[in-house]
Amino acid sequence: MFNIFKKSKKNESKIPNRIPIMRMEEYHTHYLGKTGEGKLFFGNVTFAYKKPIRELTPEERNKHRTELAILYLFDKNGKFSEYKYWSTEKDRERQSVWKEMEKLVAELGQVTFCNIEVETFEINIDGIKCGLIPNKESVSIDLFPSNTISFQEPWDGEYYT
Repeated sequence: MFNIFKKSKKNESKIPNRIPIMRMEEYHTHYLGKTGEGKLFFGNVTFAYKKPIRELTPEERNKHRTELAILYLFDKNGKFSEYKYWSTEKDRERQSVWKEMEKLVAELGQVTFCNIEVETFEINIDGIKCGLIPNKESVSIDLFPSNTISFQEPWDGEYYT
């Protein structure tokens, strides 16, 4: 018997292990490009909670929130190699996150802001899941922490918020 509702492997969506990322100035991919040595970088200003948010009351959320400026570095071929970051949980320092991101990028020396193509990766920074992480359920690659942006088919570098 022939089952017309069964998905063939040929039609299943596949998550690539490498994606292009388009730079969008003054938006989520503003800090995207390559260094004078040809390394690729992706800077992300974000936040995370040290405890699952569902376990926190609205009053507790601010106390457990961490602001992060993360600079992901990749080799010339787009393979993740290292990261640099700044973080704070202190209210009075939270506004500094953008200035700290600017400092991290400045430490790279001469850079060219441009589109890049990189491999997916997952790392842990101070107990926080970070990276460009495949999501099989939604057939996407999500930027963590905070799952702020998501890349999906047709895998052309555009992202969704």
